[in-house]
Amino acid sequence: MDCGAVDAFENNAQMAVLSRSASDSALPILQTSVWGRTHLNVGWFDDVDSTLDLEACERLGIQVIRRPFAGGGTAFYDAGCAVMWGLMLPKPTDPSAPVDLDGVIARLQPIVLDALARLDLEAVTFQGSADLRWINDRKLGGISAGDFGRVLSVGGFLNIKPPNLDLYLEVVRVPEGKFADKLVSDMREYVCTAEEVAGHPVSYDDFRDALTDAVRAAGIELDMAPMTEVERGALAKISQRIANDDQVRRVSSDRFRAEHSAPGLRVAFANHKARKLCRAGVALDASGHIVAVMMAGDMHVAPADTLDRVGEAIAGTAATDEADLRARISAVWDADGVHQADATMGVTTDDLLTAVTKAVAAAQA
Repeated sequence: MDCGAVDAFENNAQMAVLSRSASDSALPILQTSVWGRTHLNVGWFDDVDSTLDLEACERLGIQVIRRPFAGGGTAFYDAGCAVMWGLMLPKPTDPSAPVDLDGVIARLQPIVLDALARLDLEAVTFQGSADLRWINDRKLGGISAGDFGRVLSVGGFLNIKPPNLDLYLEVVRVPEGKFADKLVSDMREYVCTAEEVAGHPVSYDDFRDALTDAVRAAGIELDMAPMTEVERGALAKISQRIANDDQVRRVSSDRFRAEHSAPGLRVAFANHKARKLCRAGVALDASGHIVAVMMAGDMHVAPADTLDRVGEAIAGTAATDEADLRARISAVWDADGVHQADATMGVTTDDLLTAVTKAVAAAQA
């Protein structure tokens, strides 16, 4: 399905609409699209206030959306500067069948690399299973997978031409430790484009055709079809529902601080950069107990409420009881049914615990 130029709300609503269609038809759906409007795209688990100056975004007229039920960090997209693709795979009818997100990604990596080679991007490789990197650790795009109930979703993006990073840098707040494991330390250095790597312009049409050719070369049949009228109607309804401020501020340190400003409470936040960035906010009472927790970060995990449940599990714990904190986090994070898209680059219980204990130390200080 060639979805063409889409805005941020349409793009995110497509996942819900096409997931339903794939499940109902028991057939996988592959879609491609390109950004049609400049915007900032906040990850589902990201603390929006640690990554963006929302007042500056409003002043400059930059659209902000929190993408629903998908992880990763906050990203800036200029109109026409990045292409996307997504594959919705109906899950096996056997509910006991194991979910192997790494396996899904591994099966599709060769197809993605074949598509890139057709665009003169042979120098690009996967770092871990998720990030497409060029020379000196520079990021060209990425791939991720998730368990969305009735379907498995795997997809990615590719930067095809330079965005206006000066505009981005006017509103961005780079979390402490974001680039701790990178060979570059500035967004201008960190991001690269297909045009830069290939040495010539790469258009959306070029990308779409290269990807579909690579899929066919892998022996997979494609039936090209437009979105149905029913799907378009559902797309419009969902787009309107996710375009609101509460969605953007779903995870917000400013909101958390305001909600726990009662006398006697101490609120603090901390980051821990492991294989992915983890962030925690805590509110401590006078007895040294954690009365509320905000968990956030740049990560891919399903179900979508996993980090929220980690925070709820920690609430009420003595701040100095690390064994209890670890056990409560592990009871959620390491439970059956919680899936990360990349086992080798994912977040661990100890990563989350370290973020919490750093936030506790900051509150006590």
